[in-house]
Amino acid sequence: MAKTVTLKAADTLGKDYTIMDSMTNIKKINAGIKAIYKRINEVDDKNENPLFADYNEAITDEVVKQVAKLLGLNKEDSKKLEEMSYGDLFTFYSNAVEKFTGMVTPSVRKMQKRQEQVMDALGKEDDPKQSSEN
Repeated sequence: MAKTVTLKAADTLGKDYTIMDSMTNIKKINAGIKAIYKRINEVDDKNENPLFADYNEAITDEVVKQVAKLLGLNKEDSKKLEEMSYGDLFTFYSNAVEKFTGMVTPSVRKMQKRQEQVMDALGKEDDPKQSSEN
């Protein structure tokens, strides 16, 4: 049975878009995820101490571009995506990525959570009360 994801866009684009897990869409998603990670790497390469806002800008720009490609939108309709709720766009794209490929779309929230986990782990290593040697 085909997996599908729907973007409710009737207010902005005049219709809702439902996509399925076709090979064409999976290829677009794979290319899109690569593009998002490439943008993240560019932020790292350009900034010695990048801010989460730098990553957020790169990710949000790329997600909007990738949604437009996934839906096959023309330039005019692609521009209209910027007027839609980013939460709706990100949820649509992330659901397509996860349902169709099992991958996870990068986000600043996930990056922050991962950083907190790493910092907690480092803190526990330095805490003598947490050491198994005592």
